[in-house]
Amino acid sequence: MDLKNIDYAEKYKLARNPSTPLNVLRELAKNKNWYVRYNVARNPKVSSNLLVMLFEYEKSLSEPEGLVIRTLYAHKNLPAFAKRIIETLFRDTI
Repeated sequence: MDLKNIDYAEKYKLARNPSTPLNVLRELAKNKNWYVRYNVARNPKVSSNLLVMLFEYEKSLSEPEGLVIRTLYAHKNLPAFAKRIIETLFRDTI
């Protein structure tokens, strides 16, 4: 699926949809719009690997979005090691 020609409203919906294919969610997890990334983090079907990838992307940004970090931290599929890293690096955010 080519996401370049899809507007942000559609990307939000795709990011939140539990039926969205993993390869599409991977692409959306690196979107420059924080709200798209936030909706990937909110997706209940997102895998632990994808959540870790999204976290790695978010922490690489010069200004990570706090809402994305908090949502990742609260996600049931985020591995414990990633939660510990969030607790260390983003203590004031969570």
